[in-house]
Amino acid sequence: MPSIPANGSKGVSAQGKFASMAYDPVKQAGLMDQLVLWVLSLFAFLLPTDLRLAGDKSIAMRVGYACLLLGIAGVMRRRTAIVPTLGFWSLLGFVFWSTCTLGWAQYPSAAEHKVVAYWLLLAVSAIIPQYAWSARGRALLMDAYIWGCWLGVIGTAVNFWTGTEYSEAGPGELAGRYSFSTDPNYLALALVIGIPLAIYRGARTDNPWRRLPLLLYTPAAIAGVVLTGSRGAVIALLTALLACAFQISWKMRGLLAGTAAIFLLAMWLGPSQISQRLSTIPDELRHGSLSDRRDLWDRGLAVAREHPIEGIGAGATTGKLEIAAHNTPLELMMEGGAVSVVLFYGAMLFGLTRLWKTDSREGAAMTALCAAWVVGSLSLSWEVNTITWFILTMLFSAGSPRCISASSFSPEMQTAGHA
Repeated sequence: MPSIPANGSKGVSAQGKFASMAYDPVKQAGLMDQLVLWVLSLFAFLLPTDLRLAGDKSIAMRVGYACLLLGIAGVMRRRTAIVPTLGFWSLLGFVFWSTCTLGWAQYPSAAEHKVVAYWLLLAVSAIIPQYAWSARGRALLMDAYIWGCWLGVIGTAVNFWTGTEYSEAGPGELAGRYSFSTDPNYLALALVIGIPLAIYRGARTDNPWRRLPLLLYTPAAIAGVVLTGSRGAVIALLTALLACAFQISWKMRGLLAGTAAIFLLAMWLGPSQISQRLSTIPDELRHGSLSDRRDLWDRGLAVAREHPIEGIGAGATTGKLEIAAHNTPLELMMEGGAVSVVLFYGAMLFGLTRLWKTDSREGAAMTALCAAWVVGSLSLSWEVNTITWFILTMLFSAGSPRCISASSFSPEMQTAGHA
């Protein structure tokens, strides 16, 4: 990462020369940096559909490991690195605390598995800000994620037209629902998360051929969410649309109103089983079992009350409840107590705080995205989900240049700053 030397600046020691950074990670990057960015784009593209290899191994995470190795090589080659933000340190604290819970974990095997997953996710998360600190670099990853969502929408539509249900012989909760490659609830929330990104990128892109799929994505994603039959994702969808409506122009609000009409039309034209399922949302919220989640949450809350500070150890949820808690804050509370909850959600809050100091429009989009994630994760255990960590690293990437852009590993120990 080249930096422009400071000429005759007073008050700068030999061990701490400061310089302005005029560096675009796409236009001016070396071949290694460009390669890492494109591999990161492939990683982002694979996230929404969670494509799997034989043996249920995530392709996205395999690409993420390649990003990690290439990214480390690139940082060593250019001899500079982006300084982590406070949000990243909070996330590191969360992983470290989760590791400490191995000392009192009630289910050691599950705890070791989850802690390893946390460290792997953290390693991949640490390398992304080294290449996505520029708005242009983040835009590349956002676009890749949206194209991955398009793959999920198209695949779900094809399965619907061919009558291929997600699980024809599976549990009743999944019968009559459609998805592509992954669990309908997972895909639905992934599609919702793409909506604020598509609205933001559509407003910032001048090329009509690139802008059209971004503007069309929101109605397409709404139709895809309806076909999945995910009630939690529908609530997250309404949250995302409301959050976006308060932060965009009247013209864009008109487009959102049109998408709401498309949502109602999709419900009317969609399979009767899905329409009936989605129509039960108000009653389920007031009196229903929420697909047996209420019983899980009652049992989980009982455990959390007994161990409010330290929890019962990472990975203990599946051991204690024999299934995930289907509620991210509750799962964190059960496994790592209040410490885990504060550190994990603190990382997101620190990231949002930094983001709003850089670009208000990007901050608005990411705030709407995080709001949708928070609502959607109340019915899913997404603390170990790859998309969750990708969101966090996008927040950290936006905040990095505003602090200290890069610190050099050269003998002179130069430090580059961003005005």
